Amino acid sequence: MKNLAFLFLLALASCQSSHLQIAFNESSLAQRSSGVMIKDLSTGKVLFEKNADQYFMPASNMKLLTFLQANRILGNQIPSFKYRETKDTLFFWGTGDISNLHPGTKNTALRDFLAASSKVLVYGAPLKPLPIMGSGWAWDDYNDHYSADISDMPLYGNLVSFSAAQRRWNIMPDAFASVAKTGSTLEVRRNRLKNEFTLPELKTEKYGEQQVPFMTSPDMTAFLLSDTLHKSVETMPLAVHPDARIFYAGKMDSLYVPMLHESDNAVAEQLLVMIAAEKGWDPTQVIDNLKKEPGNEFMKDIRWIDGSGLSRYNLIRPKDFIYILEALAREVAPERLHALLPEANKTGTMRNVQDINPGVRIWAKSGSFGNTYDLSGYYKTKDGKTLAFSVLSNLGNTSVREIKKSVVEFLKAIH
Repeated sequence: MKNLAFLFLLALASCQSSHLQIAFNESSLAQRSSGVMIKDLSTGKVLFEKNADQYFMPASNMKLLTFLQANRILGNQIPSFKYRETKDTLFFWGTGDISNLHPGTKNTALRDFLAASSKVLVYGAPLKPLPIMGSGWAWDDYNDHYSADISDMPLYGNLVSFSAAQRRWNIMPDAFASVAKTGSTLEVRRNRLKNEFTLPELKTEKYGEQQVPFMTSPDMTAFLLSDTLHKSVETMPLAVHPDARIFYAGKMDSLYVPMLHESDNAVAEQLLVMIAAEKGWDPTQVIDNLKKEPGNEFMKDIRWIDGSGLSRYNLIRPKDFIYILEALAREVAPERLHALLPEANKTGTMRNVQDINPGVRIWAKSGSFGNTYDLSGYYKTKDGKTLAFSVLSNLGNTSVREIKKSVVEFLKAIH
């Protein structure tokens, strides 16, 4: 009887695999560089795989790996900054926390802590400057909000916000108002090499909000803090003192949600800086060091370049994402994991994925740039089974919208 049950289940799995193979062959996925792996998490059975051992550009799917590592190392509270007080001086150092004075998170812990001190304020700048962009990023994205500088102490998300009402500009932080002039552009444009901004002529009452990265430096950090606090902040290159204490402010999930729901690249990059600060590592070596950590042996064959997936140099296989998804399912409570990942037809970058089978729920991280759309996450069938899936589709000579449509159509073949 047991043998008959086993044979029946085997036949069902074989039928599912054949059905998915037909669906793949009939979709435009087969006409592009595409790889797929689908696995039943309860049985460990691989239901379907196609090119699962080949490498693809993951785009923002890479944030799943960043999340896995950050969740293991950083705990529940945000390590906002480090500090050490002497008789007359308050020294402080950045930990990479992007939430400081960020308009979204509204974390004012650093500002309030420094404002309450009557001592000389000294910002300890890194002895070795951090690269402001990741390797393989597109240089001409410098004016776009998703390409903010990487830094040890981000302020205001390392972005300047421009909006207008009644034909008057509102610039935040307002310290940048003095370097913003009206010109002949159609949108706000920053000089590529310095913090000078050209504003479009206001021909209507309003101008929708536009966020533009500003160029960071230790001097700029000290200047912005001085301007915000209305008192002097000095800066000097200074190693973190071994007796420095960590100031915690806010929940880590408040960073994971924008990274996973809205694919916030800056959060992803700054999480790597935070990991380096927590471990006492050189931030430029954080990925290499993570690969040497116990439990990360699976990463040895992954070409991991940045935290966000903006780099075209990242290379990963569908089977690697299945391993990451399995690890997340083991290490993160289901309710929390489902809240952190965007859900099809409901939240984040998955809110517009509406054409799914009745009774099905999908929580997944999408990723895209020109000619590429990738989707990796969890598929809950109408009878309650949870599957991990990864569909990576690169080099499509068509729009991202069309590639996305083919990925979603293929997923509908899962029963």
